[in-house]
Amino acid sequence: MYGNRAYRAGRRAAAARNSAAADTTAAAAEAAYDALYQRCAADVTRHTYLLTGDHALTREAVEHAFHLAWEQWPEVASDRDPPGWVRAAAFGYVQEPWEWLRARWRRRTRRGVAVGGEETGPDETCGELGCGEEADRRVFAALRALPQSYRSAVVVYDVVGLDLPEAAAELEASTLAAAGRVTHAHEALAEAVPELGALPERRRAEELRARLRRFAAAQPIRTLPPGAARQRSEARTDRQLRRYALLAAVIFLLAAVVSVIGEVQARNRATSPVKPAWLTGRSVWPPATGTGAPSAPGSRTPGPAGGPGYGPPAAPLAPGPAAAPAGGQDHPSAGPVRGTSG
Repeated sequence: MYGNRAYRAGRRAAAARNSAAADTTAAAAEAAYDALYQRCAADVTRHTYLLTGDHALTREAVEHAFHLAWEQWPEVASDRDPPGWVRAAAFGYVQEPWEWLRARWRRRTRRGVAVGGEETGPDETCGELGCGEEADRRVFAALRALPQSYRSAVVVYDVVGLDLPEAAAELEASTLAAAGRVTHAHEALAEAVPELGALPERRRAEELRARLRRFAAAQPIRTLPPGAARQRSEARTDRQLRRYALLAAVIFLLAAVVSVIGEVQARNRATSPVKPAWLTGRSVWPPATGTGAPSAPGSRTPGPAGGPGYGPPAAPLAPGPAAAPAGGQDHPSAGPVRGTSG
């Protein structure tokens, strides 16, 4: 008895230690995630806005990126650059073709109105080209006219400040390809902005980098309070799980209804009396043996092979002479009846 009590006490103590360790680990993960959000949420939002030019799509992309980061927190926490992981997730979200089409439709139909019923924030009061100086807005307008791959290369290399190997890794391209995108983007921006084209090449790159960073810093960005991003991520996960559960329940219910209907139909077919073919209105003749149908004139019911009635039906007999009138000769071979004289 003493051994059993000691064993149960040991089990309870081990469970308490494991629970305390789990709580400590969860609290540390929550604190690290909140610190990451507070440290890089504003910068990721500004950098994403340089790609999209749409405040609503930018907020959705950043929220989606941090939601993925919390769902995959062990992987993000062990990454050598957690802010880069979140930034890559946000960039991947806005580069999806359906998101670009959705943002374009939203800009056309709901220009100047907050999306989803939210109040218009300070980041939506600067106009379509954002806040900042006129020269910086011209550079941003030229940047928006570039292809998406060139825009991403310029933001990662010039604004974020990564070197070419790191930029190539984040862009999922080779170093040579990343360098080519940056070079072609700089040339296109120099052609679109005359004051940049008039500068020497090295001075042009420095001026372009300074203007883009100044424009990104001038955008008023709203961030959530500590813990709110994590709570919204958990609420979003709960909503997704409820949707999946509802979809699974609907599919199961439809499968059950289809199964019950099929079973009822099979039972009805098994218990319904079999009607003869000649009673169903179908042109089937002669009817099967034993159905009780009358025989057709001039036909014979097939019997067993070699027995009576086997073979094709006999040809109909030729019609005979008309019946003799009353009082005449009965045999058909007799001659005409002659009347008596007198």
